[in-house]
Amino acid sequence: MKKKVLLGMSGGFDSVWSCKVLQKAGYEVEGLFLALHKGADSTDAQTAADKLGIRLHIAHYEEDFKNEVEDYFVNEYKEGRTPNPCVECNRKIKFDKLLKEADKLGIKYIATGHYVRVLNDGERYFLKCAKDKTKDQSYFLWKLSQEQISRFIAPLAEYEKKEVKELVQEEKLINKNKESQEICFIENDDYISYLKSRLDAKGVEKAFGEGNFVTFDGKIIGKHNGVASYTVGQRKGLGIALGRPAYVIDIKPDTKEVVIGFEEDNISTSFYVDSLNFVAMPEFEGSVDCFVRPRYRSPLIPATVTVKDGRAEVKTKAPIKKVCIGQSAVFYDENENLIFGGYITELFLPK
Repeated sequence: MKKKVLLGMSGGFDSVWSCKVLQKAGYEVEGLFLALHKGADSTDAQTAADKLGIRLHIAHYEEDFKNEVEDYFVNEYKEGRTPNPCVECNRKIKFDKLLKEADKLGIKYIATGHYVRVLNDGERYFLKCAKDKTKDQSYFLWKLSQEQISRFIAPLAEYEKKEVKELVQEEKLINKNKESQEICFIENDDYISYLKSRLDAKGVEKAFGEGNFVTFDGKIIGKHNGVASYTVGQRKGLGIALGRPAYVIDIKPDTKEVVIGFEEDNISTSFYVDSLNFVAMPEFEGSVDCFVRPRYRSPLIPATVTVKDGRAEVKTKAPIKKVCIGQSAVFYDENENLIFGGYITELFLPK
C-alpha cells in the first residue's frame, strides 16, 4: 500500500511542486487548504489540486488563528516588541491543524512547502538548514515539537527555489505567479493600519500616541508618531536630521520614548533568550559554542551560549547588527542542525 500524506496547499509554487515530489516518491497525496483569515481564498489551491489529480480538503480555523497569531502580533507591537507571527503560526496553527486533520482522515504523515531538512538520529527528530540557503525556513520552525517533526515530510529540502519555479512552469501546473505576501493576514503589508483597526482607544494611544525621540542620556531630539511605528535597527523613515545616519536603538513603550543612536551604537554582543524549545538535543544546562541566527536571513554567527533555568545568555564572538526584542534567536551546530530556539527578551545597551 502507498503511504498517505496530507499536504498543506496554498496553490503556490512551493506546495504544488511538493505534491509532485511526493507523488514521484510513491506517496498517495491529499491536500489541505487552511482557511485562517478573511482574505483566505482556496481557488488557486483547488485549481492546482485538480491538475495534480488529488483531493483537496478545506478546514476553517479563523478563530484559532485570530487567538493564537493575530492577537499575539497586536500585543507584541503594543508592548514595543517586534513579533515573529510565522513562528507562532507554524507551531500552533499550520502544523497543529495539519496533524489534527490528518488524524481525522487516518493519515500518518503531513507535508508542507517549507525549505528545510528533517532528520532522525535514532533518538530525536530534528531540523537542518535546506539546500537553498537563501530560502531556508528552519528559522521559523524552531518551536515545533518532537511529535510534529516526527510526522513531517519536507519535499523541498534538496531543491533551490529558482529550480522549483522553473519545474512548475515547465509542467504548467499553475497558471500564474503566486507568491506569499510578507504577513498573510495584513492587506498590502500595511501593518500600521491593521494595528489601529485592532486596538481599542487606549491601545491606539499607547502604540501610536506622539512621543519623543531621545538620546541615550535622555535628551529630547524630536517627536515621533508612536512606538509601534518603529523597530530596533530602523534607519529609514525616522524624519529627523542629525548630520549622519541615525538608528533606532531602543523602544520604551511605557514612556513612549524611542532611543536614537548612530552606527556604532547599532550593535549587539550579548542578549538573553527565553521561551526555549530544544530540537536536536534534549533540554540541557551549561555552556556551548555554536552558531546563532538572530533574524531571518541573517548569516549564522559564532557565539557562546549559556543555558540556565530555562534561559539562554548569548555572547557573540564579534559585534553584530542590533537584535530586536521579540524576534527569534535560533541556534545551530557546525553541521547546520537546529539545536534550539527562543525569543529575544533582553539586550545590553551601550553606555
